[in-house]
Amino acid sequence: MRFGVAKDLITPDFATHMGGYGTYYGKYFTGIHDDLYVRALLLDDGQQQILLLSLDLLFHDRQLTEQVQAYANEQFGVAREHVFVSYSHTHGGPAVRGYDDPSQHSEAYERFLLQRIFSCINRTMVNRFEGTLHYGSVEGDWNINRRRPVEGRIENRPNPDGPKDDKLQLLQVRDLDGNVRIVLFNYACHPVTVRDTPVLSGDFPARICHLLEAECFGSTAIFFQGAGGNSRPKNTAKGSQFVTCTFAEMDEMAVAMVQSIKRLLFQGKLTQVHPNLAAVQFEVSLQVDPFAKSDIAHMAGDPDVYPGIRRIAAELLERYDRTSDEARLAAGLIRLSEDTWIALLGGEPCFEVKEKLEAALNVRQLLFIGYMDATAYIPDDKIIAEGGYEAAESALEYGLKGGFKQGIDDRLATSFLTHLAALKP
Repeated sequence: MRFGVAKDLITPDFATHMGGYGTYYGKYFTGIHDDLYVRALLLDDGQQQILLLSLDLLFHDRQLTEQVQAYANEQFGVAREHVFVSYSHTHGGPAVRGYDDPSQHSEAYERFLLQRIFSCINRTMVNRFEGTLHYGSVEGDWNINRRRPVEGRIENRPNPDGPKDDKLQLLQVRDLDGNVRIVLFNYACHPVTVRDTPVLSGDFPARICHLLEAECFGSTAIFFQGAGGNSRPKNTAKGSQFVTCTFAEMDEMAVAMVQSIKRLLFQGKLTQVHPNLAAVQFEVSLQVDPFAKSDIAHMAGDPDVYPGIRRIAAELLERYDRTSDEARLAAGLIRLSEDTWIALLGGEPCFEVKEKLEAALNVRQLLFIGYMDATAYIPDDKIIAEGGYEAAESALEYGLKGGFKQGIDDRLATSFLTHLAALKP
């Protein structure tokens, strides 16, 4: 088995607006706490090549993925459907296409970003080596559910009794001399420890990467965000409210997570994966329950609504009758081996979505990666029935005509099972 790996700096070298919070609207970042990166991993079993990229950004629209797929295919012969792009979902990055008012993103940064991604792919292809792939997982209590029932409503507050994904999963690559060369880790939690802090930062996933690379000299650490749509860092929960932490508190969270990862890496608890690669990407059609025009008009004209949301509402109102009552959700499956698979989904999947897909697919080891694009929050049928921010309240932010309708569980399960059957060896 051959592997390739590289990372490249994507920190802007000029002032740009930040994306991720309404409070950032119209404001440039004021400094750089830690740099942002694109990281790439190539898997090559001699028959198939699969290229995975993770970016320290909130997320992006599908246009960027399509450009990256075209480049990898034209320059290196990697099949387009074998190129997967995902985002860490840090709220400490620049505004980009696909989310927020379009006036906030910088075309200069978009060009810079694309060039850096291409450079990272180039260096991945010249940094190939023989090695072995290993899988492991560990449980950890680092996140907390953020959907709390309050007097018949679901509010964005800490819910210690709510469902969440406690599993941190890991893929390790060692070269033939036994050196750790790649550590891919997958966890589900919003990177928002330093909420509303107007400096660039990759948040806790980036800090974990720093620490792992320092621990394993010559290695590259890569983070892939899981089904973190309805979870936040546990250290941001204080009583019934979420608070803004310090960078020192972010570091404490990262150090605790790294200790668990190190035990996996160095105490022989990993199992070797014998690769038999295959992959597919597809779309799932999700039905939308349209908002009333009058409600959108109210949002467009309400001075108490963030300016960016008002502009999105006004634009949606203008194209309301031409906008489809469905959304096309990006999805994918990767077979690493007969026992080890990766499921991928666009938008911000909630934990219950991953939980149900994991049960439906029923494979021995499944890593779940979300945030392949900026579709919207992806709830399950139960969350849709309960309501709240992830169900429908956030849909307008993404330019959707409404929240998703019931039936999303069956649509996702049917689509994934169909493609699983086609990929099974």
